[in-house]
Amino acid sequence: MKRPDIRRLPKRGDPQEAQCKLLQGLASKVVSTESVALAVAVGRVLASDVYSNLNIPAYDKTFIDGYAINPLDTCSATPSKPAAFTVIGKLFPADYPTDLQVTRGEAVYVATGAPIPTGAYAAVKVEETRLKCDRIEIVRPIKSGEGIIPLGDDVKQGALLLSHGRVLRPQDVGLLASVGLCKAEVYKKPVVAILSGGDELIKRSQKDPEKIPNNYALVVRGLAEELGATAVVKGIMPDVLELVERQINEALAEADFVITIGGSSVGMKDFVPDAVNRLGKPGVVVQGINLRPGAVSGFGMVNEKPVIMLPGHIGSCIAGFYFFVAPLIRQLSGLERGDLQPHLSAELAESVDSGPQFRFLFVALNRARDKFIAAPVEGGSSALSTIVKANGYAIIPPHKCLAKNANLNVFLFGKLETSQVT
Repeated sequence: MKRPDIRRLPKRGDPQEAQCKLLQGLASKVVSTESVALAVAVGRVLASDVYSNLNIPAYDKTFIDGYAINPLDTCSATPSKPAAFTVIGKLFPADYPTDLQVTRGEAVYVATGAPIPTGAYAAVKVEETRLKCDRIEIVRPIKSGEGIIPLGDDVKQGALLLSHGRVLRPQDVGLLASVGLCKAEVYKKPVVAILSGGDELIKRSQKDPEKIPNNYALVVRGLAEELGATAVVKGIMPDVLELVERQINEALAEADFVITIGGSSVGMKDFVPDAVNRLGKPGVVVQGINLRPGAVSGFGMVNEKPVIMLPGHIGSCIAGFYFFVAPLIRQLSGLERGDLQPHLSAELAESVDSGPQFRFLFVALNRARDKFIAAPVEGGSSALSTIVKANGYAIIPPHKCLAKNANLNVFLFGKLETSQVT
C-alpha cells in the first residue's frame, strides 16, 4: 500500500555482493596516468615497470677507509712477518674515474666510496695496517674482494627495479633517483566530489557563516584523502529535487565519482536516489544493504560514473564509506594488489553478537604485551564521539556470536590510527 510519508522501501541485500557489483561495473575502466616529480611521488601507485639503465655502483669501490692492494702479496703475512707496501697515491669518491694503477707491492689509500685502482683486488682497513713513512705493513692474509663493493652489486643494468602497481615509498623513490630518474609514471589520483544534503545545514550556515556546519563532509574528505584520493567538498544540497539533481550533475562533471551524505533514506525529502535516476542510466543500482549501522547506504551509476549514497548519521556514513568508497578509491588508484588500509589481528575484549545483519563493529585497539585487544565501541549511529573513540572496525557476519578473546581481523581507519593505539 502506497504511503505519502515514505518515499521508498530499500531492498537490503548482501553488502559484500553490493561491493562486488560496484567494482565489477568499473572493472574495464582504464585508469589515467601522469608523470610526476619524484619529490611528490611518495604514496602514488606506479603505472609501469621500471628497469635500470645502469649499474649501481657504476664501478668497483670501497666501503671502508683503508688501502687498496693486490691480496696475493699478503698470503703469508703475520704480525711478526708483515707484508710491506709502498703507498703511491690517494683516492676519494670524487676521483672516479681514475687511471691510477697498482702493481705488486704497491698500495693506494682509498676513502669510503672511492674507486678501486686497476691492479688492486682488495682493500684493507686503515686500522689493520701499520704506517711507516710512505709504507704500510699488513699483518694478516687478505682475501680477494675484501673491502670492495663490486660493480652492479646493488643493481644490475637492465634489472627490474620496481613493478607497476606498487605504492611508492620513500626508499622506492630513492632507488629511482639513484638510477638518474627525475620523474615517475603513476596513476592519477581519483577525484572525489562530496555533497551533503539537508535544509538544516543550510540554515545553520546562514545563521552563523563563520562556523562549519558541514562537519561530516570534512570527516569523509579526510578519510578519502588519506586513502589516496583528491577530495573536494562541493557544498550543501537543499531539500529540493531539481536542485539536488543539478548539484550532483555539476559534481559529476568535475570528478571521477560523487559521494552524497544524507538524503538517501526513506523520508519525504530524501531526494538523492530520485535525482540519480533522473540523471542517467542505469541510475540507482543498490539502494540499501544488510548492514548495521549503514543500512541505507547504496550507489548508482550515471554515464559510467558512480554516485555513492551515504547515510546522514555519521556512524552509518562511515560504515558505508568503508564498504563502497574505500575499495572504489583503491581500484581507481590503479592498485591491483595489497590494500590501502592497515589491518591486524586482535582479541575481542568482550563477546559480540551480530544479530540478523552484517555488523560493522567499531573497535578501540590497545596493546597488551605481545597482542592487540579490540574493545567494541558502543554508541548511537549519529554520535561522532563514537567514531573518535574508535581506531578501526571489524565486519561480523549475520547470526554470528563471537566469544570474549575470539580472534578478530581489524581494519584501521587509516595509517594515522597507529598513533592512537596505546
